[in-house]
Amino acid sequence: MRSIVRASGRFHSHEGWLNACWHFSFGDYYDRSNMGWGALRVFNDDRIAVGGKFELHPHANYEIITVMLEGELEHTDSAGHWGILSANGVQAMSAASGVFHSEGNAGKKETHSLQIWIEPAKKGGTPTWDSHSFKPSDFENKLCALVSGIEKQKAPLHICQSAAVYRARPGPGKSIPHSFLGSHAFVYVVSGTLKIGSDTLGTADSMKIKNEKKMDFETGADGADFVLIELP
Repeated sequence: MRSIVRASGRFHSHEGWLNACWHFSFGDYYDRSNMGWGALRVFNDDRIAVGGKFELHPHANYEIITVMLEGELEHTDSAGHWGILSANGVQAMSAASGVFHSEGNAGKKETHSLQIWIEPAKKGGTPTWDSHSFKPSDFENKLCALVSGIEKQKAPLHICQSAAVYRARPGPGKSIPHSFLGSHAFVYVVSGTLKIGSDTLGTADSMKIKNEKKMDFETGADGADFVLIELP
């Protein structure tokens, strides 16, 4: 089963300092028929203006992943963690039993990042946070595992769920085969053109996938940059 959401079908929120597109019910956008996909609860494409900031606020019982595309993002939380995430960096925070955190633009240009919330395998526990800096070459012509809680799929960052987040940047006319480890998946095209079977996705298009065993991700003449999330 495959279902496409075009870029124009996302909910758009623009608050001056924050320009965001939400794929599932979030904040001021509520749609009881669009509350997530499998264990994926939030997928936001965020742009934060210079000086913009999510002030200190609480979270609990979510695995929160940030995939940094452009700029610099500063993280602080009540568990004592701090870090600055740059382009191609990824951070993973387990909110667990509860934590306060803030995220702000730490640079001199707009930030662009993907914010992903995944429900944990079980609630509670001690909050954790970690980050990893990837190189652009890590994504070239292959799926690079950024974060994983799947036993068979190793990654630099861990989450408390049988899920994994990948990023790939295949060049023009490339094909990447992938065998799924879970029943649900979500694909988001950061840029370029991606072909999945008879379907073609463009920049900011997404696809929800269910009960597929294997797929080939093929690029058009302009190549592609995309994120794949596997879920139980």
